[in-house]
Amino acid sequence: MHSTQTLQDAKRVALRHASATFSAESDPVLEVAEGEPFIIEASSLLTGGLFETTTDYAKLSIPVTGPVAVTGAQPGDALRIDIHEINIDDRGAMVTLPGRGGFSRTLEKTGRIVEIVHDEVLFDAETRIPIRPMVGKIGLAPSTGTPNSSTVGAHGGNMDCKDVVAGSSVILPVQVAGAFLSAGDLHAVQGDGECSLTAVEVAGNILLSCSVIAGAAPRRPVVLSGGSVITIGDGESLDEAASHALDDMLALLQADRRWPAEKAAMLLSAAADVGVTQLVNARASVKVSLSTRYFNSPLFVPGTSPN
Repeated sequence: MHSTQTLQDAKRVALRHASATFSAESDPVLEVAEGEPFIIEASSLLTGGLFETTTDYAKLSIPVTGPVAVTGAQPGDALRIDIHEINIDDRGAMVTLPGRGGFSRTLEKTGRIVEIVHDEVLFDAETRIPIRPMVGKIGLAPSTGTPNSSTVGAHGGNMDCKDVVAGSSVILPVQVAGAFLSAGDLHAVQGDGECSLTAVEVAGNILLSCSVIAGAAPRRPVVLSGGSVITIGDGESLDEAASHALDDMLALLQADRRWPAEKAAMLLSAAADVGVTQLVNARASVKVSLSTRYFNSPLFVPGTSPN
């Protein structure tokens, strides 16, 4: 296990509480107070050993673990989820499947297990990739429906945003009392787009804590990471997802700077980056990143009120 200093007495959500959906219909397995650290365990393609005994990779899936209720969270609030640590196992797995991925040619059904040594993925005898552990799936229960854990939406979900690393924060709109947070799908490393279908999928655990910001629910997920504000849009196409992410960033910038839309859009055209988080699932997701230097005030700070 590649680990830093974890709080040994923190509350823990075990793998037996894995779920294939984000849902308000399940009872929470844990309740935490604001600021209280807790640990969520995460499974991977290798969990249970089936990956090494089958080639029917299409039947394998990666669930989320939860849900965790956050005391005081109410619909209309923003839930700020601070990622303190991501601890991963020393082996990971990848697959390709016919008809999946972002390539024009058909990829054959293939599975690969890789070792992780000295903070590098041993991709083959000559190729090593530095690890950058991240959380692929993190989300809250929606007010209606039970979206599959492999989909992305306003609730969060399978965003596959490689910026969700230790030290980052994920901001999600609360839709049900208690928020009902679930997470999983850890990656040792992933490129933007996750273009072959999977990243280096690993088991492990996440140390996190939550804060409630009353009345500040964003339209869709926002990530604070590496000195940038990142909006996440989803859609049936990359164009639709990009429009949502751009609209959300435009709204954040306008609310902060009190600029007209045209001026804010010009700033984004000059200083923001539009990128793909994943393009291989039923709904695509796109991110827009803008340095915090372009905002007058920090965003989604616990104890503050919305603009």
